[in-house]
Amino acid sequence: MLKRIVVAFDGSELSREAFAYSELMAEAGDIDLEIVHLLEPIAPPVVGEPLAGVDVNPVLVADTAQAERDLVEERAWAEQELRSIKQFCESRGRSCATTIEEGRLSHWLTRNTEPRDLIALGAKGRFKRSGFGSSTRALVKSAPCPVMVVACGLKPVNRILAIYDGTEVSERAGVMARELAGQCGWPLSILAVTSKKLSIDDSLERAQMLSAEAQVISFGAVGASEAEQIEEAADHARHALVVIGAYPDSVFHQLFFGGTTGHVISHVDAPVILVP
Repeated sequence: MLKRIVVAFDGSELSREAFAYSELMAEAGDIDLEIVHLLEPIAPPVVGEPLAGVDVNPVLVADTAQAERDLVEERAWAEQELRSIKQFCESRGRSCATTIEEGRLSHWLTRNTEPRDLIALGAKGRFKRSGFGSSTRALVKSAPCPVMVVACGLKPVNRILAIYDGTEVSERAGVMARELAGQCGWPLSILAVTSKKLSIDDSLERAQMLSAEAQVISFGAVGASEAEQIEEAADHARHALVVIGAYPDSVFHQLFFGGTTGHVISHVDAPVILVP
């Protein structure tokens, strides 16, 4: 069972949507909420040697006074924003912890979360390359808990859609989805994905073993890619939260052919929980 949802809040629109989905889940599953804002250091600008045509010996130039003023202003803004969020939660009868720290967001999240936590963040903002770049991949691989990436506006959520493709990571995703469905009181559907290595019959049978009570489904035309099957299933399972094993493809495959995880985050109109 989830004990806490840690929302990375930077003020961006999608970080607000990540909070909204987290608050919805917290209410349904009686889960603690913590909203975190990190005051991240800004790298000083780089200038080259004035007499050189090429920056052979770049020089770092830092306006310490301005950086300190910016930090004070951001902290004041963050305190006001998080105070408003806390008051909103309290008006709904739910407590909400808030944290403002200095440092790198990814480092803080990795060091201050536990296996029974869930990290929630927007797909833009501090993690604007979520699903495609190295930031989210590094976070998912280093964090001790699942990560929920939100790339869509808020809509009702009343069910869980788990993705099973025969891999060990998809089995872990299925277990997490089963526990979350039970905790929130939502029905669970499991998409049995087919591939060249996994027939539809085998996928359906093995997916059902993850949860006897779950509705096991299959979608997509013969020969459809895993990403296409997931996208079609998510369109049919309206108001679902998608739970998927994170980044099973190699970096080489992601770079040259794209990856299922990145496709799901960018094309599925639902919050996506990535299970490492």
